[in-house]
Amino acid sequence: MRAAGQATRERILAAAKAEFAEFGIAGARINRIAAAAHASKDRLYAYFPGKNELYAAVTERWTSETSVEAAMSADDLPAYVGRLFDHFIAHPDNARLQAWAELEPAGDMPGVLRRTIDQKLAELRHGQHEGLITAEIPAPILLRMLTDLARTSATHARAGSSAGRDRLAQHRAATVSAVARIVTPP
Repeated sequence: MRAAGQATRERILAAAKAEFAEFGIAGARINRIAAAAHASKDRLYAYFPGKNELYAAVTERWTSETSVEAAMSADDLPAYVGRLFDHFIAHPDNARLQAWAELEPAGDMPGVLRRTIDQKLAELRHGQHEGLITAEIPAPILLRMLTDLARTSATHARAGSSAGRDRLAQHRAATVSAVARIVTPP
């Protein structure tokens, strides 16, 4: 792809990410994405055949970005949630996209999101099997709890960010501490 084409594609992806973060896939509008990207609808459709494919490309990017910055390891889930908290503070659109992904019907879930979830579930189950984390909470429920705790805490801490770094540090420390209590085997 030529540089100009790549730049247009990147503008479309950035505009789509903002649109999906604000409205979810159901509420997002191709017209608004094209306008925000300074591209025609025809140009957008040249790169992405439809809204679902565009959503899948955006999801691929934010999921990969989040997974790299907040890699999960069953032997230290509190640190994982701390990194996830930090990521959501730095990338609030990703926090909103994560929330929308949980609200959208499961049948519409892009494959990359399913693979990412499956990898995390496998890691949690491994940790449970090894006795590193509690087996009292099924892995799917535990994953949802950890993700929700990191995202919700980060969102609330960020909303009060005028209070400064001390507030963020307090929220982060409390979140990490809570996770340590949740996942510790009895």
